[in-house]
Amino acid sequence: MPSELHPRRTGERARPIDVAGSRTLPSWAYTDPGLWEAEKALFMRHWQYVCHASALDAPGKYITTAIRDQEVFLACGQDGEIRAFYNVCAHRGHPLVEGEGTKQRLVCPYHAWTYDLAGRLIGAPGSNRTEGFVRSKICLSPVRVDRLLGFVFINLDPDARPLADHAGDLAAQIRDRVPGVEDFRPHQGTGYFSAEIAANWKIVIDNFLECYHCETAHPTFSDMLDVPGTTHGFGENYTHQHIPSACKAQNAAYPIDLDHDFVDGNFWLLYPNTTFGHLPGSPNLSVSRVESLAPERSRRWRHIYGPTGVWTENDEKRRRWGIDNVTAEDIRLCEAVQRGMHSRGFSQGHYIINPDNENFTEECVRFFHRHYTRDMGEALAA
Repeated sequence: MPSELHPRRTGERARPIDVAGSRTLPSWAYTDPGLWEAEKALFMRHWQYVCHASALDAPGKYITTAIRDQEVFLACGQDGEIRAFYNVCAHRGHPLVEGEGTKQRLVCPYHAWTYDLAGRLIGAPGSNRTEGFVRSKICLSPVRVDRLLGFVFINLDPDARPLADHAGDLAAQIRDRVPGVEDFRPHQGTGYFSAEIAANWKIVIDNFLECYHCETAHPTFSDMLDVPGTTHGFGENYTHQHIPSACKAQNAAYPIDLDHDFVDGNFWLLYPNTTFGHLPGSPNLSVSRVESLAPERSRRWRHIYGPTGVWTENDEKRRRWGIDNVTAEDIRLCEAVQRGMHSRGFSQGHYIINPDNENFTEECVRFFHRHYTRDMGEALAA
């Protein structure tokens, strides 16, 4: 059997040891196409972030998204309710809409079947002479929709727990740390960012979940925040990292008003792949989803939220710093780790768990791996 003293052969699945105990997921969990296919079921049964409710605040507004290979659209109905449907016509399977916009009726571009905003078929050319065709019995297939602090999520599993049950007291905790969050709205234009990463989605999540690397890899971040003072908290399905202020108005990241701004950093993961981030400065919250595009390719996209109509020069400095520094640094780290997953000299990592110094701990990573092995146990053992 391969071991740390006997390198594994390329493509070999080393039997993992004490996963989510003292040892991390095995390297092949980040490269194996079969496991990546099996993960599809994980994303189908967990809540996935899409947007803020204000993006769908008028009848006819719609937005599209995808969960792996399942295309979905959300639309605001004439009654003001946000509904979601699989983005596929009931006639021959053509997608109904692309991107986002406003439509009072949904007309399939293939054969012009037409649906109202509640998903009911209201027009099908030639159907009035078709024997056995009952228009009232045909509708789009619905997808579950729920909200957390005004953020809209969908779930492809009709039997999944309600979002509030899955999130537990996460909403209350964010509300406490980010006062006024329920009045936040997306920053238009500059409030959206997306990046494709040449790394498995779990490597991106692993990296988000620890600041053990921050003082080494994020010098400007570590000049603004007191990284050694990091503490962690856990709910049933979420993690929380709190990083206190370094109390430096002028720091290597961006200016902070220590008397009026928020000065600490707070970062949450809602399992499996939604992150929330609250940085020092004026009121803000970023919400992102990490998408699994291929065994070794992912996309992380995020929206930045704040008080309606407020976007200062310092907000722009914070945004640019985030993209040009921390995000760029993290992408390089994740892509380098992905290359390491193919090394014959590496088969499974080790956690650092230090109860006396939470900065030097990877408890949140282990939390994520425990949840992942619970969901993927059979596929990991195969």
